[in-house]
Parts: sequence; C-alpha cells; structure tokens
Amino acid sequence: MVNLLLGLTLGLSLLAAASTWAALQWRSDRHIVQRSQTQQELRALMDTLVHDLRRAQFQGEAKDLQISPHQILFTVNRNDNALRDNNECSGFRLNGTILQTQTSCQPAVWTSLNDNRSLQILALNFQWECDADSNSQGDLLSLEIRSQATQEPVPATWQRHVRMRNVHARTRPTTASCTSAA
Repeated sequence: MVNLLLGLTLGLSLLAAASTWAALQWRSDRHIVQRSQTQQELRALMDTLVHDLRRAQFQGEAKDLQISPHQILFTVNRNDNALRDNNECSGFRLNGTILQTQTSCQPAVWTSLNDNRSLQILALNFQWECDADSNSQGDLLSLEIRSQATQEPVPATWQRHVRMRNVHARTRPTTASCTSAA
C-alpha cells in the first residue's frame, strides 16, 4: 500500500511539474509572438513613412513641404499631371498616441495608422539635415518614433534617415531649421 501511495505521489508531482512547465512555455511563446507582432507593426509604420517621404515636394513650392518637429505636410504627384490635386496632399502627425496620415487637401482628412489599444506612439520627431555639398544628392530628414506596446514595460525608439529626392538647397522648406548633415 505504501508503494502504491509513493508511486501515486511521484506521478502527481511529475504531472504538476510538467503542467507548470507547459504553462510557463505557453506564456513565453505568447510573449515572443506579441513582441514580434509589435516589431512588425512598427517596421511597417516606418516603411510607410519612409516610402511616402521619399516622394515629397514634387513641385518644389514652399507650401509643398512644411515641417515642424512633430508633423510634416507634403505633396505627392500621384497621377503625373503636374497639378496639385485634392488627393495629392499628404503628411504625418501625432494625434495623442495615434500616428495619422493626411489623405486629402480640402477638407484635410487624417487617417489613423496604428491601433492605440495595442501600440501607442509616444513621440514623433522630424529633424531636417541640410547637405550643402555641390555633389549633394539631396537633404536628409531624420525621423524618430518612440512607441510603447501595451504588453511591454519599456518604450522602444526607432530612427531612420530619409534622403529627400526632390528637395535641393533652392527649394528647402522655410518651416524647418537646418542642421548640418555631417
């Protein structure tokens, strides 16, 4: 009888240990998947910003590119007609903890790019870096996003530099202060 009780106790102990290990493994796997999804969402946001910013200021007028530290407005020639159509105004801004993109000129329509229930954007910063070199391929725009995923205890910061293909020294935006791109 003692052997039976001892065997039952050992069996239940092993079952409890295996159950605990399985639960810990499941939580760890879930956390890894959530972190991966958050990183993918941030990467997609940054890729969207970089892709759209590279096409900015197609006409070279001052109103075609306006920069402030937390917002950028620009135009994109979507249909190659050299006119500023209503759907060719674009931009990015931070509205609370939501990153938004402008999708039309008049009225200005802003569309959310992130779901703040899972990913909050804490900061959006733009900094203009001028390149005065005669062989310049265009100025740089430094872009920084600081975000906080709901399941992460520490915010993440992502930075990218965008070479402004359509912006040259003669058409620099007057709304941005110029820092050296050295």
